[in-house]
Amino acid sequence: MTERVKVCLWVIVFLNALWLQVAFADVVAESKEQPAAATLKDTEVSQLAKQLWGAFFSADGRFRQEGVFRDGSPNRYRYRIRLRIGGNFPIHSKVNLGFRMVTGATDDPTTGNVDLDNYFSKKGFNLDRLFLRYSPSSLLTVTMGKFANPFEHVELVFHNDVQLEGAAQQFRLKDVGLIDQVQLNLGQFVLDEIKTKPDTNLFAGQLFVKGFHFKGLSFGTTLYEYRNEDNIAQAVEEGRLGGGDTNTRIGTGTGTSSYLSGFRTIEGLAKYEFEIASVPLWLLGAYGQNLLADVNDKAYWAEVGVGPIPRLRELKALYHYVWVERESMISNYNNADIFNPNAHGHELKFVLPVEKNISVEVLYFIAKDIIASGANLHQHKTRLQLKVKF
Repeated sequence: MTERVKVCLWVIVFLNALWLQVAFADVVAESKEQPAAATLKDTEVSQLAKQLWGAFFSADGRFRQEGVFRDGSPNRYRYRIRLRIGGNFPIHSKVNLGFRMVTGATDDPTTGNVDLDNYFSKKGFNLDRLFLRYSPSSLLTVTMGKFANPFEHVELVFHNDVQLEGAAQQFRLKDVGLIDQVQLNLGQFVLDEIKTKPDTNLFAGQLFVKGFHFKGLSFGTTLYEYRNEDNIAQAVEEGRLGGGDTNTRIGTGTGTSSYLSGFRTIEGLAKYEFEIASVPLWLLGAYGQNLLADVNDKAYWAEVGVGPIPRLRELKALYHYVWVERESMISNYNNADIFNPNAHGHELKFVLPVEKNISVEVLYFIAKDIIASGANLHQHKTRLQLKVKF
């Protein structure tokens, strides 16, 4: 009997020990599975967040070092940054809402840059775009609000950073005979609303053709018609509008500043894109003229570009020559950062991707006044910048 009791006790102890071991193993397994499940869940959330960001949002940052060397002036070195964050939301099958915020001064529409200066002060961040875009079909797009320039253009008339305000309509016809696409762009833009006198407006129309006769060729003509543009001159005088200011203004300092002439600018643009040994190249030419000015009323743009070049890490290279006479266009809206009216010069730029969504740009620019003004007759500019998209 005693032996049987001992055997039973040993069996009970063995079974309990076995049960504890199994239970402990389950606890260990569960403890290992929980971090793995948490990690998997975090990964899924991260991927979903990236997908949502990529579908609706975009952003980019830019860091720039610039050297400016002008005759008769001290050499200048400045460091500049820019941040842009935007979104695009389909609120209907045919309607999109877009917005963008950007750094920069509110009184200069031609740049989002802010200088690293002013004793560690904070930098401004402003509304750059807010628009509704209606596309009932592939033949028509209507945009209203504050939005990017809808016209095919170079920076003779408008800097790429200028966001127009008002409404625009784009009509497209495809496969018209030898033409791949005919595009009619119309715009009605508000520059200033004034209580005591007529508003300042801009009306524009463009006819643009893509793929005429053979692939790669596109060309078109644009007419920019300003109304009551002297209000722009007075805004410059009062310090409410920055950017370039080389147009002739009469009555400066009297509070009644006005331009020497009105502005009705016509711009012609032609571009040819082709490939040599699988490397993209393009040739571009543009001509602008203010039809309401009597003298100094013309502008020219000639450009040659190549890239991306696969054998050189997707390098792009660009050269252009620009001639912009003083009365050819309103200087507060074109690319005054490089080619202010009353100047002609050369620009050479290289763009090199270093990582995904990261690129380095190097620029050299040299220009000279067309009409000597006694100051800043000749200038050089160097630029090194890093761009990051996310």
